[in-house]
Amino acid sequence: MTAEVQATALLGSARLNLALVGFLGCVVIYALRTDVSVAIVCMVNSTAVDMITGAGDINVTKKATATCSVQSETKSTEKDTVMGELVWKKDEQGYVLSAFFWGYICSQIIGGYLAGRYGGRLVIGITVLGSAILTLISPLAATTSVFAFIVARALMGFMQGAIFPAFHTMWSVWAPPLERSLLTGLTYAGAQIGNTAVMPLSGLLCKYGFAGGWPSIFYVIGTVAVLWCLLWFFFVSDRPSQSKRISKKELNYIENSLADILASDSKKKRAVPWLAIFKSVPVWALFCGHFAGDWGAYIMATSLPLFMNDVLGLDFASLGFLTAIPYIAYFVFINLGGFIADKLQNANILSTISTRRLAMIVALGSQAIFLIASGHCGCGQETLVIIFLTLGIGLSGVQYAGFVVNYLDIAPTFAGPLLGIGNTITCIAGIIGPLMVGKLTPTGSQQEWQLVFWITGGVLLAGTTIFCLFAKGEVQPWALSDIDKEENCELEKKTLNSSESSP
Repeated sequence: MTAEVQATALLGSARLNLALVGFLGCVVIYALRTDVSVAIVCMVNSTAVDMITGAGDINVTKKATATCSVQSETKSTEKDTVMGELVWKKDEQGYVLSAFFWGYICSQIIGGYLAGRYGGRLVIGITVLGSAILTLISPLAATTSVFAFIVARALMGFMQGAIFPAFHTMWSVWAPPLERSLLTGLTYAGAQIGNTAVMPLSGLLCKYGFAGGWPSIFYVIGTVAVLWCLLWFFFVSDRPSQSKRISKKELNYIENSLADILASDSKKKRAVPWLAIFKSVPVWALFCGHFAGDWGAYIMATSLPLFMNDVLGLDFASLGFLTAIPYIAYFVFINLGGFIADKLQNANILSTISTRRLAMIVALGSQAIFLIASGHCGCGQETLVIIFLTLGIGLSGVQYAGFVVNYLDIAPTFAGPLLGIGNTITCIAGIIGPLMVGKLTPTGSQQEWQLVFWITGGVLLAGTTIFCLFAKGEVQPWALSDIDKEENCELEKKTLNSSESSP
């Protein structure tokens, strides 16, 4: 490996271009993913469903037991009544909302494999385009039958399952080690902007959109996704050496800082060492940290509006704005955390693994503390709850400088397949987390939500502890190229000879 690597400016670089286009891609990807959670409110005729299932009596009982029941009942009269055209029962709506993850869990590993074989540019472009097409035909599927819509959502999940392992595969050959936290953090921060933007956008389209309101949600977001695919294929290349927009100086910087990875990959495609991966303690520690982070993320994404409605009695109009505030903070801390993490490593203040551990402690530890604290706030303490949730969810964004980038630390050559395995495991959190919330909060009381947050806090702290104890920050032996192994052997021989010749 080259002893000295001359860094080039990030501003105006090809690697920053990839991060920015990837950022916009993540905005689109998450808008495609979460649009249905808002759209379903105006798709379904809730009054008709209540009449069929007799849910009206249950809702009255629930409101009577809610912490801020008086406030909730007062505000409920102010809500706009949305009468959708689809009569989907509550269990059918549950299948619709979970269908994405059933498809998502099936394509994680194969996504990393395909990206390594055919390139992340092609895999990401095709899967986002496929998701866009499925979104554009979603109104037709929904009016055909609930089963057709569920199939469309599951297929979209299958498509999107390949995206993030493919992104990791690309960054393994694009991101210099000392810029990994910043570049990957900037890319994935788009997910939270997509999450935040889709809520008010869908609400406006639901009420004022064309084609009957709710169908316009899918038409607009699907069209934007198609346009992004054109941007992606035009501006992005799989590898620095294939880019037409990279300077020779930047190309040398990236290739020199990743010399071993690029050299070994150029000779031949290495087989994924599956057995060694599954026997690796640092890998399982990484999976534990990943599972904990996703558990907290999925619980909040699916349950934050419910908590604010159940315990604080906030109306639907307020929820769209207030639930966006923590995710704006999340976006800020993703990028701030990545910037600080890279600075700590560049200045040799902390080692790679110490930086990852600190990021996990700050991210998941603070989230656990603030979630539990928010569960003990009730009616009349809305401002305090928003502050706690904003701090908890916001600071959890620092995890992108923790477990997320650690995939690149320990196995840059196999980062895509490895992330695919991790995402497959953590999809379980996306499936059982919301189900757990539903089981534990039948009446929506504050005591029930406190239990949810205590369990979530326990998962967050357990995952952080395991990660801090057993994770590693250096490339693992099974992920080293033959060049690396030869250099390590030579270094060990020189060290041994030097010690033997010493008096």
